[in-house]
Amino acid sequence: MSDLIIMYSGGSDSRLLLELALSMKLKPYCVLFNYGQKHIKELEFAMNQLDSKHIDYQIVKIQDLDINSGLTGNLIESQYDNVHAMNVPSRNLIFTSLAAAIAESEGISTMWYGANWEDFKNKFPDCVQEWVGKVNELLKINSSVVIKLETPLIGFSKENILKLSEYYGINQDDVFSGYGD
Repeated sequence: MSDLIIMYSGGSDSRLLLELALSMKLKPYCVLFNYGQKHIKELEFAMNQLDSKHIDYQIVKIQDLDINSGLTGNLIESQYDNVHAMNVPSRNLIFTSLAAAIAESEGISTMWYGANWEDFKNKFPDCVQEWVGKVNELLKINSSVVIKLETPLIGFSKENILKLSEYYGINQDDVFSGYGD
């Protein structure tokens, strides 16, 4: 039985989360999202990573999410005030809601996702501690059990994430980021 949900993309952040979970002797269940992203290749990387480590996962397909951003449309500059052009409005709220439904049905009380310092610095509003705190307040009253959202990398720079990834033996050729990093 799994004891942790990881919202998994196949990029450096989620790959490091997987290694952290395994080193903590946790049994993760990974949830991948196909939400119409231009970089669908990330799902192939994610599935290959998880298959090679024999980690259970599922892919949630979100159809007809017609939101313009640098990840899902043709934006080069943000059309939204004070956020990065790659920001997909409410993406992590959507992902967290779906992951929480899976967590509740599977009896899992903890979820992780890979928000980090770079996300804060680059103005992704759903990747900051305040957002995580507010979502946790909602999760307390949202379901039949309390499910907690955690962001173990929230204060880490990309440089430190890559150093930790190297420590855990993660080959950067085996990860993929739609953000271009």
